Amino acid sequence: MSLRFLPLALLLAVPTVAVVVEVNLPLKELRLKDGMLFTEVAVRSFNTVTGTAMLVVNKDLISVRTALLPDEVAARLRELTPVMSKEEQEAEKQQEVADRKKAAENAERRQKTAEEEAQAARAASRSLNVKVATENATKADRVVEEVAKFAQQRSQSYFKYQDDPHSNIGAVVGSDIFLENPEPVPGWTGRYRVEGVAYRQYINNQASGFGRGRREFEILIQTSDREKPEIVEIRIK
Repeated sequence: MSLRFLPLALLLAVPTVAVVVEVNLPLKELRLKDGMLFTEVAVRSFNTVTGTAMLVVNKDLISVRTALLPDEVAARLRELTPVMSKEEQEAEKQQEVADRKKAAENAERRQKTAEEEAQAARAASRSLNVKVATENATKADRVVEEVAKFAQQRSQSYFKYQDDPHSNIGAVVGSDIFLENPEPVPGWTGRYRVEGVAYRQYINNQASGFGRGRREFEILIQTSDREKPEIVEIRIK
């Protein structure tokens, strides 16, 4: 790099040429034009494009605008500012173009990666939702199947041993139970309604013979995740 020098303001007026000059300029005291005072400070570097200088104050790095530096310090920095030849400036411009292109490519790649990750996350979410929906549907089917089986067993037992114990019905010698599919009861979580018809042949205690009968009924069944189904009510229609 050439050692010819130009005023700092001239280099700052050319934003396409980025120059960071490393220096070691210790100062006992440095008062900026805005009144801020530093003691035992050193100027470590300055940037001719951004117009900033890097100071070391009590082992801390502080960035200040070069326009705030005292005139004598700014003059010292101008003396330390290198001048680029046309070839060096052109190479610097080409390097800056390459850096900008690379930065744009990196930004585009990051954007593409972010979009792909977002797309993959949405796909995974959809897959999870489908899986959860399938599992919920399967669970609901299992619950309905369990309710139907429970209703069949309990209604068989009810119409054989418990229905109208004070009537003339003696021992039930034959019965058929026909049930509709369980239906959820609106407003009651886990509760189902099952409608059905019971056909029975029984011993008639009064006539000393056999009798036949048909009864329509409705059975309410409550389910829960951790307990077995239970009968809420059997209602004869």
